[in-house]
Amino acid sequence: MFAVLSAFWLVSGIVGLVRQDAAADILISRGLPGALASGMVLAGSVADIVVGAAVVVRPFARLALIAMVAVTLLYLAAATGLAPDLWLDPLGPS
Repeated sequence: MFAVLSAFWLVSGIVGLVRQDAAADILISRGLPGALASGMVLAGSVADIVVGAAVVVRPFARLALIAMVAVTLLYLAAATGLAPDLWLDPLGPS
C-alpha cells in the first residue's frame, strides 16, 4: 500500500515538473503572474516528490502521511480559491 501511495505522489510530482508550463498556464489563465504560477507549480511538484519518497522510509512515514493530508487540503483550498468553476467540470473539459 505504501509503495502505491509513494508511486502516486512521485508520478504526480514528476508530471508537474515535466509539464510545468502547461500547469502554470492554468494558474496564469486565472490571473496569477507567470513567475508566481511557475513557482507554485515547482513548489507543488517538489512537495509531491518529497512526501512520495518519504512515505516509504519508515522513520518518516507518519510525518509524510500527515504532510500528504496537509498538501492535499492546501491544493483543494488553493484550487477552490483560484478556479472554483472547475468544480462544475470535475472530469475536465470534453
